[in-house]
Amino acid sequence: MDPCSDKTKTCPYAGCGAAFNRPYKLAWHLLVHNNIKKFVCVEDNCSKSYSNKSHLDRHKNTVHVKKGNNVVYSCPTCLKVYTNRQNLKRHINVKHKVNIPFYCDICKLEFRKKHLLTAHMFQHTGVKSFNCEMCNKDFISLYEKKKHMRLHKVYKCDECPLSFKRWSIYQYHKKLEHTKKEFICSDCGRKFKERGHIVRHMKVHTQELVKVYRCPYENCSREYSRNSNLKQHILIKHVKVKHECHMCNAKLSTKACLQRHIKSHSTPKVIEPVKTLETGRKPRKDVGKIKNLSALKLAGLDSLEQIKDIPDDSDSLMPKLLEESVSLLSSMAAVQV
Repeated sequence: MDPCSDKTKTCPYAGCGAAFNRPYKLAWHLLVHNNIKKFVCVEDNCSKSYSNKSHLDRHKNTVHVKKGNNVVYSCPTCLKVYTNRQNLKRHINVKHKVNIPFYCDICKLEFRKKHLLTAHMFQHTGVKSFNCEMCNKDFISLYEKKKHMRLHKVYKCDECPLSFKRWSIYQYHKKLEHTKKEFICSDCGRKFKERGHIVRHMKVHTQELVKVYRCPYENCSREYSRNSNLKQHILIKHVKVKHECHMCNAKLSTKACLQRHIKSHSTPKVIEPVKTLETGRKPRKDVGKIKNLSALKLAGLDSLEQIKDIPDDSDSLMPKLLEESVSLLSSMAAVQV
């Protein structure tokens, strides 16, 4: 019996084809559409919240559980390590699963997910298949549509009547206006609302050397003040990790470069024409004139006429060099005229 046939509980929202076999799973799914995140992390200095309890548990195990004798989930093929079973399962399905169910009928390219095939078809048909249900804008890829959908979300503050269009601005507002916990510097009395800020500030009062993170690879002398920068350097320069574009298979070094590259697919390139004298370029004001040479300045002369006043000393090469430079510039000026 096909397990998909039992999924009779469908999502009522337009454009969402999610279906479930249990009412409580549909109820959890509806929380995502309504931006209701009732599972809140109770750890200190953490304001994360989720619409699914499993997502909250994964967040706790990844961020707040101290690493020690905990279980490590390792990929049996490439030995890459993950903090939980869900991330390992996703990695195996994406990187090592042989079955590729979707392919292009025109160019025979293969894709692991249907939305990647749909975005690829834009190259053949020119049709943007992903549509926003709220403003009717069309997009090439599902990634661009999801990024656009964030503009329609509104985050209301629980402690004041303000609302925000971006989650990051809303979180910054909560920390700035509604966080009462303060970290006070014992040396100068300055107050901070985040622990990381006072840790950086304390380096002003101490004479301790800043920790340096050096690249462990041979013949590489790069060093950084932050461990995150060192990790980024290793991934790009030594491990050669690349982020692949799902539209043209181009490989970029960072995720930021990939996002700019994907945006270039939907943004038409504007080629500005080269200006000439016929199309409005202003003529040069120094056409036919001989410019002062650096050799004149080094020789302590103000103009070319002063060369005649230099005595003809056989041991000095400066007059001869200046005369050769003058003749060369004179020929160039004649060509410009």
